[in-house]
Amino acid sequence: MIRGRTFAAIVVVFFLVGISAIVSAEVREGAFSLSPHVGGYVFEGKQNLSNGPVYGLGFGYNYTKSLGVEFVFDYVDTNLEPIRPGKGRDIAGLIYRIDALYHLVPDKQLVPYISAGVGAITLDKIDTSFLLSPAVGIKYFLTKNLIFRTEGRYLLSLRDDSRNNFAYTFGLSYLFGGRKEKPAPPPPPPPQDSDGDGVNDEFDKCPDTPAGVSVDNDGCPKDSDRDGVPDYMDKCPGTPSGVSVDSAGCPGDRDGDGVPDYLDKCPDTPGVVDFEGCPPPVKEIKVIVLEDVHFAYNKATLTEEAQMILSNNIQLLKENPDITILIEGHSCAHGNEDYNLRLSERRANAVKEYLVAEGDITEDRMNTIAYGESRLAMPEIPTPNNRNSAEAKANRRVHFKVIVH
Repeated sequence: MIRGRTFAAIVVVFFLVGISAIVSAEVREGAFSLSPHVGGYVFEGKQNLSNGPVYGLGFGYNYTKSLGVEFVFDYVDTNLEPIRPGKGRDIAGLIYRIDALYHLVPDKQLVPYISAGVGAITLDKIDTSFLLSPAVGIKYFLTKNLIFRTEGRYLLSLRDDSRNNFAYTFGLSYLFGGRKEKPAPPPPPPPQDSDGDGVNDEFDKCPDTPAGVSVDNDGCPKDSDRDGVPDYMDKCPGTPSGVSVDSAGCPGDRDGDGVPDYLDKCPDTPGVVDFEGCPPPVKEIKVIVLEDVHFAYNKATLTEEAQMILSNNIQLLKENPDITILIEGHSCAHGNEDYNLRLSERRANAVKEYLVAEGDITEDRMNTIAYGESRLAMPEIPTPNNRNSAEAKANRRVHFKVIVH
C-alpha cells in the first residue's frame, strides 16, 4: 500500500508540472523523458508465482523524432504459491532493462510505437534470468511535455521458455529539453497591383493606369488602332495604321476642308473640295441646298418630318446627278463627348442608308463624317432641364455639304 501511495504521488507531481505547457502533439528530437508507470505482471511460465502489481520508472532519450532509447527499472510484488495448502511467501522481483523505441507517427498527438529491449529479472535477490523484451504501446500528448502512456510487453527468458512472462503498464511521461522546431518562414507578401488593372506591379510597365481602363499584358492602356493615343482617350478609334493623329486620336485636317489630311490630296485647300480634298473644277455656279434633318434627344432614328425632308433632298439629287454630298452628323452638347461622337456617326449613317434604300442614290455619291458636339449650330450650355431647348434641337442634326463636280 505504501508503494502504491508513493507512486501515485509521483504521478500527481508529474501531472502538475506538465499541465503548464502548451499542447503540441509531437515527439521532440533530443528530448529526455521520465516515465513513472504502474500495471500488472503475469507469470505465464511454471514458476509457481502469483500474478501481481508492477511499479516502475523509465528514463529515456530521443535520438530522432522516430528513434529513442529508454532505461527502465520495475518492481514486481508477487507470492510464491505453496506446494501444500498454506500461506505462500512474499517474493520481490526487480526488473532492469534497456529498450529501443520506434515511434510510428511522431508528429501526431496520438503516437503508436514498437519497442524491443534486453535486460534481466531478479527474484528474491538471488534468482536472476536474462530477458528479451518486445513490446507495443501508445503515447498520447496531454500537453507539450506531458504524455499519457500505455504498453504491453513480453519478457522472454533466455534461460528457458518456462519463465516467459507478460506485463501491461499505464503511466505518464514527462519530456524536457530537446530541439525546438524552427518556425515556418512567413508567407511571401501577396502580389501588389497598385492601379488595380489586373497586372501585378512587378510586371506592370504602366503602374499608374486610371481605374477601369482596359490594359494589355504589360499593364498599359490598349491602343487598338496603334495611333499612339490610348483607346480610353481616342475619339477616333478606327484610324488606319500609320495615319498622323492629334491628341484626341483623330486624323488631322489642317485646311479645315472636312477631308482628313491622310485622304486629302490638296491639304492646303480650305473651302469647298471634292472627296480628295481638292477644289472642284470651275463650273457655272449653281446653288443647290439640301435641307438639314433633325433628331430627337439621344436618337438616331428618322422622324416622319425628317423622312419628308429627305424625300425632297432625294429629288434634288436625282435632278443633279453630277453632284456628290458629304453627310455631316452632329449632336447637341448634352452627354459625354465620346458618346456624342458615336451618336452623330449613327445619325449620318442612318441618313445615308435612307437615301440608298428609298432614293436609289448610289453610295459612291455620298460620304459621311461625324463631328459630335464639336460644331454646334447654336451656342449651348447644357443643363438637366434644357435638353429640348431650341438650341439643343437645332444642334441635333445632319447637315449636307454639296460638292459640285
